[in-house]
Amino acid sequence: MDDSKRISFFGVFVWSLAILFFFYEFFLRIFLGTIAIEIRDSLVLSIRQFSILAAAYYVVYGLMQIPVGILTEKIGTRIVLSAACFICTLGVFIFALATHFYIALIARILIGFGSAFAFVSLLILALNWFPKKYFGFLCGIALFLGAVGPMLAGAPLAYVTELLDGNWRLILYYCGGFGLALTLFLIVFMRSKPSQENQEIIFITPHEPLRHKLVELFHNRQAWLILLCSSFLYCSLPLLAAYFGTSYLQARGFDKTASAFIISMVWVGYAIGNPIIGKFSDRFKRRTPFLASFGFLGCFASIYLLYFSTNNYLILLILFFLIGVASSSQGIAFAMIVEHTPQKLNSAALGLNNAGGMLFAAIFPPLAGVVIQAALSASGKVTATPSEYVAGLSIIPLLYACAGILALVWIEETYGRQQHEIHRLNPSHKASDLL
Repeated sequence: MDDSKRISFFGVFVWSLAILFFFYEFFLRIFLGTIAIEIRDSLVLSIRQFSILAAAYYVVYGLMQIPVGILTEKIGTRIVLSAACFICTLGVFIFALATHFYIALIARILIGFGSAFAFVSLLILALNWFPKKYFGFLCGIALFLGAVGPMLAGAPLAYVTELLDGNWRLILYYCGGFGLALTLFLIVFMRSKPSQENQEIIFITPHEPLRHKLVELFHNRQAWLILLCSSFLYCSLPLLAAYFGTSYLQARGFDKTASAFIISMVWVGYAIGNPIIGKFSDRFKRRTPFLASFGFLGCFASIYLLYFSTNNYLILLILFFLIGVASSSQGIAFAMIVEHTPQKLNSAALGLNNAGGMLFAAIFPPLAGVVIQAALSASGKVTATPSEYVAGLSIIPLLYACAGILALVWIEETYGRQQHEIHRLNPSHKASDLL
């Protein structure tokens, strides 16, 4: 493994611009959940229609992930990220002008399409600009900084919405203005790789057909197991934060601002957990024990949240924080899938792993919405109570448990090393130095 790259100021600046776009798309991903009631009332949406509207983002995002890695490597991050940010911004303005379901759906599709380029491009830039030994930590830092977006989409957004008497459209106009400014910065300053000739760059070579590389990736059993584990860990976040969490807490008697603040603790836990877990995983050169233990932590925390009903404010803050920490261990999976695939497949593997999480986030929340709607119809009530939400959200502990079992039983440990490279050991070194 080549760790000869040096960290440069301009490399950090370029990477920071990519993080800023990741922060922007993360905000756009989550804001629907915080102002769900205002949007549903304004556009006259049922719970099922709202679920479809929210899921549209994740479907497009997920389907684009492998093409994203390929396009980014072939075209370059400057063109790709600038165009992607502009498409996101266009979607924001269209959503702000939407008067019915189908216009809003088109807007969410555009936002999902543009957002699809953010995280994979960020990881590719990390591989291109920084030594590989820091990759797990950089994944954590990126997710930490990106999580500021959903934090702002929580209690601060709810507070501003109340100040503006529910005028969510005006808020989106300001978001669109931010997106236009960021697009200009990306056009001017973004660079795909260092200018030095001798730097190692991750790229798709023309010597082997792309079809062969994808076939090789799809036959990598460990890549699929890591994808499943990562997706199970992530899926609970949109279920709670982007879809039903705020409405669920409001049904339990909290007002909008308090509900949004409690939900924001998911992102605080996610933000804090990512760099810390990534750093410790790199330090101890272990991946699977972290994935397994945090999977089971999420299982226990979500069981307590759903089935041991309490309106104790402090306990709810702690539970949502722990759920965020549990999901943050997903960052390790990105480092691990790179370690389990040859270098030529790194970009596609990162895209595949990200696609899994997004597609799961597109599938399970609408299913939960169907269950909630069915439970509501069966009860004959007009508005959902906590019991109807619990019926739909009961999938969360199961998803976490599946992630823990996968990591504990079937995923092979990498010890923080690339499994498809030859590691040379100096005769003076001990065998334990390989670990």
